[in-house]
Amino acid sequence: MEWLQKAVSGLRSVLTTRAVRGAEVLQGATCLMQLLNSSGKSFPTIQCGVAGFIVVTSIVNVVLFHWPLYRVAVASISVVDWHGVLGLLTLVMVQLVISITLLALAAFISIRVLKALCILFVLGNAIALYFIVQYGVIIDVTMSGNIVNTSFQEASEMAHPKMLLYLAFLGFLPAAVIARVQIKSSSRVRLVVFQLVSLVLGLAWCYANASTSLWIDKNAKQFGGLVLPWSYVVNPLRYYEQEAAAKREPELLPALTSTDPRRIVFVLVIGEAARAQNFSLYGYGRETNPLLARAGIIAFPGARSCATYTTASVRCMLSSRGAANDNAEPLPSYLHRFGIEVIWRTHNFGEPPLKVTSIEHADEIRKLCVGDCARIGFDEVLLQGLDRRLRNAPQGTKTLVVLHQAGSHGPQYFRKYPPEFERFKPTCRSVELQNCSKEELVNAYDNTILYTDYLLNGVIELLKALKGTASVMLYMSDHGESLGENGLYLHGIPTSIAPDVQTSVPLIVWMSDEFLQRRGASRPGLIATPRHSPDVVFHTVMGALGLTSKIYAPQQDLLRDLQPAVAIHVK
Repeated sequence: MEWLQKAVSGLRSVLTTRAVRGAEVLQGATCLMQLLNSSGKSFPTIQCGVAGFIVVTSIVNVVLFHWPLYRVAVASISVVDWHGVLGLLTLVMVQLVISITLLALAAFISIRVLKALCILFVLGNAIALYFIVQYGVIIDVTMSGNIVNTSFQEASEMAHPKMLLYLAFLGFLPAAVIARVQIKSSSRVRLVVFQLVSLVLGLAWCYANASTSLWIDKNAKQFGGLVLPWSYVVNPLRYYEQEAAAKREPELLPALTSTDPRRIVFVLVIGEAARAQNFSLYGYGRETNPLLARAGIIAFPGARSCATYTTASVRCMLSSRGAANDNAEPLPSYLHRFGIEVIWRTHNFGEPPLKVTSIEHADEIRKLCVGDCARIGFDEVLLQGLDRRLRNAPQGTKTLVVLHQAGSHGPQYFRKYPPEFERFKPTCRSVELQNCSKEELVNAYDNTILYTDYLLNGVIELLKALKGTASVMLYMSDHGESLGENGLYLHGIPTSIAPDVQTSVPLIVWMSDEFLQRRGASRPGLIATPRHSPDVVFHTVMGALGLTSKIYAPQQDLLRDLQPAVAIHVK
C-alpha cells in the first residue's frame, strides 16, 4: 500500500496548485489517504468533507463498476488514436459529472440521504455488474421490461453462488466502508457552488471535445445501458411510464362481421425465446423438428419479432398494426367482445390486460389434472383437458385458444423439457452459460426446440381428433435468443441493435383437412413466401375465423390466397 499512499500524496501536492477544483478534489485525496492509512483496522471511522466524499465515491464508481462499459467502448472505436482516447475520456467525464451532480442533490437534502443512496447504489451495482458480466445484458428500457416481468421462478433460475461473491466484495464491503465514513457538514451554498463548478467544468470539457459527441451518440443505447447505477434507476421508470400509457383504456376496434357461420377452432401458440436458426424446418443441420416435418405444416421464412422481450412482443403480436402499437384493444379482447369464445392458457407471463372467456394459468390447470400427470410441470400442461373442452363446445361456435409457452427461456434450458427429450448431449446444466462449452449450450437449447416440436405436434393431433371441425394452428415465437454469439446470452438487447438471432423467429401454420376443403386447397402442402411483420397473426386469425371489419388487412392474412402446391416446408 506504500506506493499507493505516495501516489495519492503526490496527487495531493499537485492539486494544491489548482485554483477552482483543487480544494474540493484535495478533500477527496485526504479522504482516500485516511482510508489507506487505516487499512489494517476493521472498518475504522473515516472523516472527510461532503465534496470530497462525493468526488471519491464517483471516481470509485467509475473505476469499480464500469469496466464492461469501457470494454464495449474500446471495441466500438474503429481506430485507436488520440481522437479515440479523447472519446473515452469524455465518456468518463460525462459519468463523473452526472454522478457528482446527482449525489450533490442528495447531499442538499441531507447527509443521511446521501449515505443511504450510496450504500444502495453499491449493492445494486454489484448485482447489476454480475448480470452484465455473466449474460452480456444491457440494462435499457427493453431489459428493464424483461426484468420487471420476470417471475420469481425465472429469476431464481439465474441465481448462482458467484453472485454472492459480487455482493460480498463489490457490494457489502464498499457499503461497510461508506457506513463508517463521517461526512463533515457543509452549507447549502457551498454545495450549490460545488455542483455548479462541476457542471461548468464538465460542460466545458464536452464543448472542447465536441467532435467525440457523434461517436457517443451513435453508441448511446449500448453505453447508457451499462452506466451504473443510472441505467437501473432511470430505465425502469421509463418502462413504467410506457406501461402506464399502454394500460390506458384501450381504443375499441370497429365492429366485425362474420362471413362464415360454421364452427372453427383456431389455436395460436405463442413460443418463448425460440429462434428460427435452430429449427430444422428452416435448414438447420440438426433434426430438431422431426414431427412437424411430417405433419403437413407450412413454415414461413423471414418472420421477425418487433421486440426482444416478452411483454412488448406479445402485445405487438396481438395488435392489428404490429409494431405500430397504438393502444388499440388486443385481438383476444376484440374477438371476445363480439361473441367469439377465447380461451387463454399460459405457462408464462407478460400478456397485456385481457377481457376474454377464461384465463387459465399452468398452476390452476395442474390442480385439475386427471390421468397421466407425469409431465404437467412442462408445457404439456397447456393441453390438459383442452380436448374435452373443445369437443363439448356448441355447434357453430368459433373458438380462439391461445397457448403461451415457457418454451426455450434460459438460462436453465435443461429444465424446460422432460428428461426423455435430452437427445443432444452433453448439455449445459449451469446458469453460468459462458462456462459451458458451445456444444453443451447449443445441445441444451436444441432439446427445448425438440420438445416444442413435440408439443406443437400434440396440438395438431388434438385438432385432428375434432372430427368434422375446421381447425388451424399458428405458432410464432415472441423473440429469439443469443447463445454466446458475440459474447451475448439470453435476450433483451435493444431491437435497433439486437443481433439477428434475437429477432428472427419461426412462423408455422397447420390446417385441418376440413379447413382446406372450405378454402378449396389440397395437400401436400403449400409454398411459403417470406413474411416479416408480426401483425400477420392478427389478420390471419381474423380471416381464418371468417371475420371481417374495417381494420382487417387481407394482404396480411397468411391464408388468404391458398393455392395447391408441393412444398411443405422451406429450407
